[in-house]
Amino acid sequence: MDKHLIIIDLDGTLMLNFGEYEQCAVEYLKKLNELGHIILIATGRPFRSSFFVHQAIGLNTPIINYNGALVSNPFDDCFPKTDLRVKKEYIIDIINFIGDNLVNVFSEIHDDIYVLDYNEAIHPYLHVDNGFLHVGSLDQTLPDDPNGLILFVKDGFVEQLQEYIDKKYNGILRSRYWGEDDLFQIVEVYNINVNKGEGLKSAIEYYKIDPKCVIAIGDGHNDIEMFNLAHTKVAMANSHKELLPHANVITKSNKEKGVYLFLKDYFKI
Repeated sequence: MDKHLIIIDLDGTLMLNFGEYEQCAVEYLKKLNELGHIILIATGRPFRSSFFVHQAIGLNTPIINYNGALVSNPFDDCFPKTDLRVKKEYIIDIINFIGDNLVNVFSEIHDDIYVLDYNEAIHPYLHVDNGFLHVGSLDQTLPDDPNGLILFVKDGFVEQLQEYIDKKYNGILRSRYWGEDDLFQIVEVYNINVNKGEGLKSAIEYYKIDPKCVIAIGDGHNDIEMFNLAHTKVAMANSHKELLPHANVITKSNKEKGVYLFLKDYFKI
């Protein structure tokens, strides 16, 4: 079989929870890697909380973090690195606009985490292990332009916030609504050039892969751009509704060994 490039998301796809991956899928990916296929991890997670999956599969390929804001290969200095940022001044302006509707906020510069209020409610979102935590107002703690921004706002404020960002930062920033918790609604703000598809495009060119041999596997609306570049677009049964129209294959959910079942049926080894 021709060499394939397989780009795969983590949360909701390969992962069962924060720290546990689907074992059968990882073992199968490891086998495919040993056979010479190119496997990429593409995730919204930071490097520090995704590299252990990279190691489990035995990869020496790039890893796409922060949904494409950071793309690097710790084993190959020749691979073109991506490090896209959001200007600090834009972040402070957005926070000031939110005002009393702000519940919490954090930004990251690689493995440095800058959070307004570190507490139990926000802890699961921070991936603190192996990171460096800085607590306080971001206008005081943030030393440089970060890779992105996660906002936790009061219920009912998301539409107003996104309208403000779309109008004032048109062509510069984008925002993405991630859902709600009991205490807040979550909005991501990122550089307009950030998406997983750009990292995939770089990998296709670098490894000289036939576009017909590109497989993308994911579950979120942040996977759309990489689906658009792939020939085989595999959505999990648990996928976000915005991703499903972009898929040409739907597999079982991440809790039902969906990645493993698709790969085994496709490669038949």
